[in-house]
Amino acid sequence: MHTHPDDSKIIFIFEGSLNVGLISADTNKVYAKTLRTGDLFAIPQGLLHFLYNTGNTTAVAITAYNTANPGLQILDYAPFKNDLLSDIVEKVTFVNEAEVRRLKALFGGSG
Repeated sequence: MHTHPDDSKIIFIFEGSLNVGLISADTNKVYAKTLRTGDLFAIPQGLLHFLYNTGNTTAVAITAYNTANPGLQILDYAPFKNDLLSDIVEKVTFVNEAEVRRLKALFGGSG
C-alpha cells in the first residue's frame, strides 16, 4: 500500500494479470479489479493504492506518471519510521503504545 502525493498514474498490462486497487479518500471504500493483458487502470493523485501479481507467471506492466517526480510514501512503515512521538502515533493510528514502540524499533523510528 502506497501513494504518490504529487501525481496521478496509469498502469497498462502487457502480459499476465495483476490485482490493482485503490482506497477512496472520502469513504475509505476499496475499488479493486483483476487486470489482464490489454487492461488499463488509472489512479488519481494521492490516493492509497496497491497492486500484486495474481497469476502463476510473470506479469509485465508499464506505469506512467504525469510528472517527472511523483513522490512515494509507503503506508506500511510511514507512521513508524519517523521521529513523531509514540503517543501521537498511537492516537492517530489506533495502535496501542507497546505495538507502536515495537514497530518504531523495527522500522528505525524514534520518539
